[in-house]
Amino acid sequence: MNLPKLTKKQKEILGLLYKHRFLNRVQIQAFLQHKDYKTINAWLKDLREKQYVEWIYSTDFAEKTKPGIYYLGLNGVRYLKTLETYPLDELRKRYRESSRSQTYIDRCLLLADCCITLETKHGENVYYYELESEYFTEESFYHFITESVLIHPQLCVSKSKFDPHQNEDVDVNHYLLEVFDATLPRYRMKKRLSDYAKYLDEEEYEWKQEAETDKLPVILLVCPRTTDLIYAKRRTRSLIAETWEYKDEDEERPCIRFTTVEKLRAHGATGDIWEEA
Repeated sequence: MNLPKLTKKQKEILGLLYKHRFLNRVQIQAFLQHKDYKTINAWLKDLREKQYVEWIYSTDFAEKTKPGIYYLGLNGVRYLKTLETYPLDELRKRYRESSRSQTYIDRCLLLADCCITLETKHGENVYYYELESEYFTEESFYHFITESVLIHPQLCVSKSKFDPHQNEDVDVNHYLLEVFDATLPRYRMKKRLSDYAKYLDEEEYEWKQEAETDKLPVILLVCPRTTDLIYAKRRTRSLIAETWEYKDEDEERPCIRFTTVEKLRAHGATGDIWEEA
């Protein structure tokens, strides 16, 4: 099949939509580091007309000020298939993007904002991240996480500092982030918290071996409401006390931190917003 021609930047946009699933125009512009929003809009309009992307856009007066939300269209998936670099199972999921819930879309947009924050320069700190769509690829650094039945983070992050004398990153710390949806029942949140505690206890050796580190990852959990955060912190304290009660005092204790969607959206993942259990 002969697909309509694309520019280099339009190909980049398709790659971004595969990676993040849903993005608005402002986010696409930020990832491309492009100054002119009119050019971005022209590229996106052309992609829509050629059925490479679809969009969610309301013509209601109150909603017209919000940027359109874009996702891969039929030709977009067909084009990415020709590259033979994306797992087919993951590409097939993109055929169903139009049926995704608003909760799912909002979560994708929130995670994209987190990634934009991570790509911003933060003094000496250097951030590397992989979304779920990336670590399912066998070549990815965090691919080993897919072997665990306990955890399913939506964003994996490493923070380090580059040492010019050693010509390498030093003081590396890893973070696993998950956003709890507002529709998540309390019993399932309880199970999710238990699974993270179990992972840090039972799969500590596998983590340290695969991640080539002597440190456990920091778990970052984002709660939809303050009441959920209070419950999650209390429950996690209890889990840590039960699991590590009989371990040596000098043995590494897990670090599980919490924040709310509102704080994450306002300050980003690197903000001073995390509360430890």
